[in-house]
Amino acid sequence: MTIVRADCYAYALPLRSPLSLGAHTLTERTGGLLRLEAENGRVGWGEAAPLPGFSAETHSDALSALADAVASLPGTAVPAEQEGAPGVDEASHGPASVRFAVEAARAELRAGEGAAALGERRRDVVALNALITDDQDDLRAAGRRLRTDGFRAVKLKVGRRSVERDVDRVRTLADVLGPEVALRLDANRAWSLAEGIAFAEAVADVPLAYVEEPLAEPERLGRLVERTGLPVALDETTRERSPEEGTPPTPVTAVVLKPTLLGGLAPTLRWVRWARSVGASPVVSSSYESGVGTRLLVRLAAGCSNTPAGLSAHMRLKDDVLRPRLALDGPTVGVEEAQAGRVDRSRLTGPLRNA
Repeated sequence: MTIVRADCYAYALPLRSPLSLGAHTLTERTGGLLRLEAENGRVGWGEAAPLPGFSAETHSDALSALADAVASLPGTAVPAEQEGAPGVDEASHGPASVRFAVEAARAELRAGEGAAALGERRRDVVALNALITDDQDDLRAAGRRLRTDGFRAVKLKVGRRSVERDVDRVRTLADVLGPEVALRLDANRAWSLAEGIAFAEAVADVPLAYVEEPLAEPERLGRLVERTGLPVALDETTRERSPEEGTPPTPVTAVVLKPTLLGGLAPTLRWVRWARSVGASPVVSSSYESGVGTRLLVRLAAGCSNTPAGLSAHMRLKDDVLRPRLALDGPTVGVEEAQAGRVDRSRLTGPLRNA
């Protein structure tokens, strides 16, 4: 299969409420879309949406690199990639989010031909992880609603208040959810080792699924786990090293994988294999992408594991570029249903070209 046309576009979508990401506060989500067309008429879309505070590249960087890709991709063959095969050439297609866009668009062109490249799809329905944000204080009401809705897993942000306050919040939510719902926590490296130990000891009797990256000094993660037995998950670590370079010498319960930040499907699948090799659950997660990027993540999650995927952040968008938009407000999403939307080009700016 050969690419005969490539175009890129920009979008800006309003958020339902301001989103705080460290030093950045967003009121809209911006990104770029890549559209590839093959000689057989098949079309594939990919998304490059750098996340401020987390991505090395800016929105402008991504759009410029997408425009470069538009100039270089026509006339090239779409490789029939298998799981673990080399991904997009980093030198040719630049930043992490753009590599994800190119791989995603190619994967859509191969739809039905290269399922192994998306993790050997095993499910028709993907379970979703509900997300409770830091600005949601009525935890009892939120927990009851999510349990009634049928969510198998709920994620709560911690580390933005005192350890004592976080302990109270975790206990409150765990009490409402009960043992049937997995409680995941995300600390975003907020705690010192002493704070991590204090937190872990205070919730030792609470059944936690895991805590993502609890320590500001991740190299001390092993000491925390050895001292307290706290179940931990990797997140930021996956962007700082490859699985081949080794990971902290500590048991890991889960590995949270965000392809927009990792640089595409190929590095994500390498981490999937590493997670499986150490008995950890790979958890596909979004970075507030539009429906174009998120629907690819649904396909990826369907082939990686049975654990609920972290895709509910998409619901923070007030609008989307897909019609109809993805239905991610429930405990599950159908894989085929997620692929049914069409891109509404009236929501886009472009096609874009570099000067």
